[in-house]
Amino acid sequence: MDIGYLFALFGFLTSVYASYSFFSGSFSKSKRKAQASLKRGEQLTYTSFVFFLISYLILTYYFLIHDFSYYYVYSYSDTKLSTAYLISAVWAGREGSLLLWILYLALLSVLALKMDAKDKVLATSLGIVLAFTSALTLLILTASNPFVKMDFTPPEGYGLNPLLRTPEMALHPPTIFLGYAAGIFPFAYAASSLLHGEEWRNRVRFWTLLAWIFLSIGILLGGWWAYKTLGWGGYWAWDPVENASLLPWITATALLHGIMRKRFEALNYYLALATAALVILATFITRSGIIESVHAFGENPEGPVYLFYLAALIVVGVAVERKVKLKLEVNFEPRELTIFLKILIFVLSLVTILLGTLAPTLFNVAVGREYYNRIEIPLGVMLVILLGICISLDWVYRRDEFLKRLKVSIVVGLISFVLAYFTTKLTIASVGVGIFAFSLVPHLLTLKQGINVRKIGGYVTHVGLLLLFIGVMSSWIYEEHYNLRLDVNEETNVKDYTLLLKNVRFYEDEEKSVVEATVEVFEKGELVATLQPKQLFYKLMRQDRVVSGVDIESKLTKDYYMALSGFSKDYVFVEFYVVPLVSFVWIGSTLMIVGGIISASKRG
Repeated sequence: MDIGYLFALFGFLTSVYASYSFFSGSFSKSKRKAQASLKRGEQLTYTSFVFFLISYLILTYYFLIHDFSYYYVYSYSDTKLSTAYLISAVWAGREGSLLLWILYLALLSVLALKMDAKDKVLATSLGIVLAFTSALTLLILTASNPFVKMDFTPPEGYGLNPLLRTPEMALHPPTIFLGYAAGIFPFAYAASSLLHGEEWRNRVRFWTLLAWIFLSIGILLGGWWAYKTLGWGGYWAWDPVENASLLPWITATALLHGIMRKRFEALNYYLALATAALVILATFITRSGIIESVHAFGENPEGPVYLFYLAALIVVGVAVERKVKLKLEVNFEPRELTIFLKILIFVLSLVTILLGTLAPTLFNVAVGREYYNRIEIPLGVMLVILLGICISLDWVYRRDEFLKRLKVSIVVGLISFVLAYFTTKLTIASVGVGIFAFSLVPHLLTLKQGINVRKIGGYVTHVGLLLLFIGVMSSWIYEEHYNLRLDVNEETNVKDYTLLLKNVRFYEDEEKSVVEATVEVFEKGELVATLQPKQLFYKLMRQDRVVSGVDIESKLTKDYYMALSGFSKDYVFVEFYVVPLVSFVWIGSTLMIVGGIISASKRG
């Protein structure tokens, strides 16, 4: 038995025992037995984390020494791979990423012990989390064992997919899986608090924020990777695996809007349950192979197991709620109503994306980008408008103050629309600018009041969302795309642009052969970019060893984007894109994350 597998087994046994100890201690009628069980559970939690960490480090060591006798190491590395990408290759496949997820769950369990009050709520919460950790570890010990050895040792590895050899893709999976791990905790705390009759909003809020922050970072990194690597000029293709990570993010966002409203307790509980359930569903979509995606791991026997885990979680979650029988009370006071409407928009968005993701498999129906855009863009517009109204209402409804703010917002929004239209002559973009201004004004007006850290974080996130809204609207609707043949030293004119191919260069290094074109881009006669798109031919056994090397010249107002699609020594074929205001997507997303971090810094 491999030593890495052995430590994973030890981690499984200790996490099972820790879960049992926490459950038995938190529900024991004997105070002495309860204290002993809880103390034992705490010690076992630390121990299980150490075991999982050692198991993970052993797997990493096998990658670093190029031990190709392990099938997993052989499948995702080779001797030419740099140390940084050898480390990231550990989580490049199904087995290693699952072990990383388990390690994160164990780490966050330790963090909970360090940060939270050691009471029965914490004990039951960790009992739930460690039970889930044990269930995942069971897959490592059976269907997804990364420590399987082959009968022989190949002289060279199959290699890491060239598309994964980027800093963004080295960081994307760890952040997403950290978000997935944290996404289990809000439900665990909510269910535990209900069972013990305790207040749970502040604890759930912190863990929801933590999950939301890391999911946001992971989604941002994934979008940036797609934009600069895949060569199609976009950052979000509504691919099933892309959608999968977005689903728990949406419910976490909805939960953050409702969590501090006591009347929404039932709704908040089910949003916490949905976040955990959608984490498991996202894992199923990525790992089952049943739903086709360029990002999926391929078909494997784990799929039905995740569905079983999903069903078990839902049954347990509903049973807990039915035990205490929560009620949803919506007071139609304007401030509370707008929050409820925002949550409703998030739920409608979730249902739309979920149906679009599952429809090809369940109903054999093709779903494209048009389906999502027709529904999600109007929902986004409604959400942005509601943001402005909600902030205008502030936390206390004052009719005169609200109407004053609303009038100012409407006037500024209309002026912004008129100015944008006369400047650009673009109707949809001008409407977007008007809505942006309408919603931004209340946030700026509120800054003159004394506001706490939590509100500042929320406002920064909202401003980020407004910038993201403008960026998405502009880049999706007004993107220009040209498929061109360029000849060396000959100008090619298209619309307002002149492209001049200066040269085509061929070179190679130890890892790959490269074809590189140098293209000067002129807009209305002015040189605006010099782009060097490439095609990279990696020296690997893999069939997917050829990738496009996109080049981008980023400005605040637009990106000039080029991918090389074909070549000879005298000419090339390129995909040329002009993407307006895409920088707002990255700036807005970053501001949203910063706002989340500010909010998380203020617990309680």
